[in-house]
Amino acid sequence: MKQNSNFDRKCLVRRSVSSVLALMLFAAIAIAGGDLMDKIPSSDASDFTLMSAHGDDISLSDYDGKFVLLNFWATWCPPCVREMPALNDLHNKLNGSHSFEVVGVHVGPALATVKQFLKDRPVDFDIVIDKNMSLSSWPVAGLPTTFLISPSGKLIYQATGEREWASDEMVQFIQEIMKEYERLAILDTESSNT
Repeated sequence: MKQNSNFDRKCLVRRSVSSVLALMLFAAIAIAGGDLMDKIPSSDASDFTLMSAHGDDISLSDYDGKFVLLNFWATWCPPCVREMPALNDLHNKLNGSHSFEVVGVHVGPALATVKQFLKDRPVDFDIVIDKNMSLSSWPVAGLPTTFLISPSGKLIYQATGEREWASDEMVQFIQEIMKEYERLAILDTESSNT
């Protein structure tokens, strides 16, 4: 009888360990970018003005009336570097006929490094440099962190970690958000006109 209870405990421990490992693997997959973006409580996106990689001052308010995918990244961050081509593809897919922009915020003082990075891996969207970490009040838990900002300047979605930005699933996800926003804006206009 004693041998059976020891055997049962060992089996139970093995099953518990297996369950914990399975949960950890699931969490790791989700953190590594298995999700699209998480809806967050809507709040105002803090405006900023930072120097672009080309030397111009760019403000978040320059994009008022457009959806902005604001990506916090750094050249020393491997997942940030890996997702840069996909962000560029997403920008090019949605920028043409829609009110959509991707903006990259390089975290830290590395203008020369960013310029070299962009020379080796050019992108078609604006990159600004937060050399003094002036945007430290933004809720960035790690790099890369990306926010989707509505045309009215509200933070509405967030993604922490690498994503497949140019995937059909992600493009459709963002297009659906944009369509829903347009539909609600039309309804709001119609109700204020009556």
